Amino acid sequence: MKHAVKMLEPTDLWYLQNNINKETNKLHHPTKNIPFVQQVEIELDNSGTVIQKGALHRCIGQLTYGIYKTDNRLRDIWVSLKTEAEYNAPVYKGTGMVYLEPRQKGNFLHYTSIEIIEKEQWEFDDGIFQFCSDNVVIGAKKLKYRQMIGSSDGRWRIAIAALAGQKSTVVVGTVAPAKIVHLKRGETVIADYDFVKGFTNGIQEDYRKLGHFGRGGGEGFVWIYEGEGKLLVSETEGMGLG
Repeated sequence: MKHAVKMLEPTDLWYLQNNINKETNKLHHPTKNIPFVQQVEIELDNSGTVIQKGALHRCIGQLTYGIYKTDNRLRDIWVSLKTEAEYNAPVYKGTGMVYLEPRQKGNFLHYTSIEIIEKEQWEFDDGIFQFCSDNVVIGAKKLKYRQMIGSSDGRWRIAIAALAGQKSTVVVGTVAPAKIVHLKRGETVIADYDFVKGFTNGIQEDYRKLGHFGRGGGEGFVWIYEGEGKLLVSETEGMGLG
């Protein structure tokens, strides 16, 4: 499974009809909004992908359609009730192209591809999962009360792991650029905003107050990550530079 994020712009005729010089005003016009569109293309080569329900725009090729299933349908229903992953999420298999619903300017996302190795499980913030390869197990992770208070994820988050003996790929979308960092044993990450968007098993997340009764620097409640594993972080979201 491969993917590409394409930027679609208006036709030359649109520029002409709206009296806009394409060469000098392609990205910005002082009085008119130029309607750029962002669209994700997923290329399948004898492989499969699981996407969000309702995310399909069109597909073409030698493809078959199915729904995501595990050997435990009750768990599938439970995950759909507790996370943003829909029950009976669409699965497309074969060789061809799958195009997701285009996003209008102002709602663009930054997409990050993550490879999940054997015995590794990722836990993601609510709403950032976009699609993944079909060789995964999708579950739900229950949050502690303090974690729920400090985030907008509700009581549960989506958790994704690769099937035994396989490597899988998941693609997430964030409002600001994200990257993967490795947290070594003995290291700690402390952030005063929702800096971490996902992490692997081996990482312990907590949302707690630094200091008591005016002591501890006055930082108040912060996110703390300890252990050993990988973190998906978005450095500039807290700065509003997405």
